[in-house]
Amino acid sequence: MIAKVAVAALALLGGLAMVNPQEPSSATVILPSGKEFTAEIAADPEKRRLGYMFREHVGPDEGMLFVFESEARHDFWMKNCKVSLDIIWLDEELTVVQIAREAPPCPESGPCPSLVAQRPARYVLELAGGAAARHGLGIGDRLAVVSDPPIR
Repeated sequence: MIAKVAVAALALLGGLAMVNPQEPSSATVILPSGKEFTAEIAADPEKRRLGYMFREHVGPDEGMLFVFESEARHDFWMKNCKVSLDIIWLDEELTVVQIAREAPPCPESGPCPSLVAQRPARYVLELAGGAAARHGLGIGDRLAVVSDPPIR
């Protein structure tokens, strides 16, 4: 059943990309392993700026999907983040192009380095640190995103 949903979602992604200009507030992200995450959508500059700042916990089935207007080398940092995260850069087709595994929070004092994307990405998925490894996620894997309306 999950595989059918994932295939249907992948088929819909290309055709519905511009149907609705509004972004959904959440989506279901499905990994190749079949593992599903409920992801908050961060599609506007303010939501993308805040991300997981000040959050005390990211659940094992939770994530945040950052949606950008175009593919670019989007940089991330862990400023004011209280938990480690897996940061997963995805291209236009939702294929994994880079993973920062278990990125630690920045120190309270001192510099907060940016995590620099090595390849252009259209989407970035953040999960609790270690989730990518636990579910066997790697470069080249393709994810599915199911939302209403579809992400653009």
